Amino acid sequence: MNWHGSYLNEDGIVADMLAKIKAEPEGVKLWLDPHSWTMPFLVVGSLVPTDLPPYAGCLMHVGMQVRNYYGLWHASCPYTKCGDLDLEITDGIITDPLFPDNMSARIIERVRKSLGEEKK
Repeated sequence: MNWHGSYLNEDGIVADMLAKIKAEPEGVKLWLDPHSWTMPFLVVGSLVPTDLPPYAGCLMHVGMQVRNYYGLWHASCPYTKCGDLDLEITDGIITDPLFPDNMSARIIERVRKSLGEEKK
C-alpha cells in the first residue's frame, strides 16, 4: 500500500478512515464482524476449523497498514515518536502514546467504536 503522502493527526486519520470505510457498505460489515479480526485458522495437529467465513482474519494486519499508509513511522511525522530516546517505556514495553504502534491501535479502536455506535 502506498503512503498517503501527507501527515494527518490522530483525529484526521480517524476521520479519513471513517470516510473511506463508510463509502463501502461491505467494509463497514467487515469492520464490525469479530471474525475479521481473528486468526483465520487454528492448527491443532492437522485439524483446521472450516466453519469460519472466507473473510476471517482479513483485518488482522490493519494496524500495519494504518502505520504505513499514514506515514506514522516516518521520522519527519510530527505526530509520532519513532526512534526517540525519550520514549515512555514501562516494564520493557513501549507505552508512549505517540509510538506508531500504540497510535495505530488507538486509531483502530476509535474507528471500530464509531462504526459500532452508528450501527445502533
